[in-house]
Amino acid sequence: MLVNSSWQKVDEWMRLYGDKIIRVVYLIVNDYHVAEEITQEVFVRVFNSVNSFRGDSSAYTWLYRIALNLSRNHLSRKAKISFRPLKIEEKEDGLTESPEEKVVRKDMHKKIRSSIMQLPLIYREVIILHYFEELKVPEIARVLRQPEGTVKSKLSRGRKALENTLRKEVFADGR
Repeated sequence: MLVNSSWQKVDEWMRLYGDKIIRVVYLIVNDYHVAEEITQEVFVRVFNSVNSFRGDSSAYTWLYRIALNLSRNHLSRKAKISFRPLKIEEKEDGLTESPEEKVVRKDMHKKIRSSIMQLPLIYREVIILHYFEELKVPEIARVLRQPEGTVKSKLSRGRKALENTLRKEVFADGR
């Protein structure tokens, strides 16, 4: 009966958070197939240890922590990181764009993603969690198990590094 209860809880978490977990892993490792494998490993580990989950943090925070740790482990084992552009989620706002506007927007999104992927991992994580996963500083602090002040500092430094990288790209393009 304990296995059924565990499976139900993990199944519920997979439905609630699976898409968010794969997204954050993908943004960190920059390879969809690897992100799928890591996400599967997250839920395997969660299933194997769900009964030891104390509830000191939310399940959401616990899952993100596992996902980030597995992503970090993958990157540390990987000899060479490839920087392929990531697909930006596009939201329809009801306005039609000219072909030129679409090209400019896609080019800018590509530059932003490329710049994020060039950030050191300690800044990339907080930038992704804050801007893509829309977590607040206290939530990021719980996920990373770091003081809020440290997260704020990393977020500030990450923004500055991202700004510098983007400026270099813009000047390199002559715009």
